[in-house]
Amino acid sequence: MDDKIRQYEVNGDQKLTLPLLSIHQLEIATDDEAVQYVKEVIHDEHSYGYPLVEMYKKNGIILHPIDATNAHVLLIINKRSVLNTLAIFNHVYNRIGYNLIIDGSTVLRSPFPSASDDSKEEMSEQLPPQGESRDESSKEDFTQSVNPEQLKTDVVGMEVA
Repeated sequence: MDDKIRQYEVNGDQKLTLPLLSIHQLEIATDDEAVQYVKEVIHDEHSYGYPLVEMYKKNGIILHPIDATNAHVLLIINKRSVLNTLAIFNHVYNRIGYNLIIDGSTVLRSPFPSASDDSKEEMSEQLPPQGESRDESSKEDFTQSVNPEQLKTDVVGMEVA
């Protein structure tokens, strides 16, 4: 794990702390597919200036690619699975020398109240359907391979796959 900052002050004087990555999450963050996703999907030259709001339905995050190597986190849902996803993105960005900006204009928002109180509900189940299946997506999100249900906690509190 690198020594990059994990705690940020965001909008409304809130603190956002990125969790440490599990071994499984670290494998995802160091995979070539993750690097390719950041470089070719998030930082596609046609995306500059346009917030990637479609990421919200899949991941609970809205990123705004500014240029070829910088993106701003506009919105993040304050939920463990979402924070884990942002931590993976943050690791990928740091590893390839890109800059993921998390600052006072980043909004940390509480999850939507759901019809049931099942805390294991995923973002995609809380929001209206996307109308697009995983197979139809030409820009499949590498983080879909992370299933928080598969991660268990061992006796010392570490997540294991």
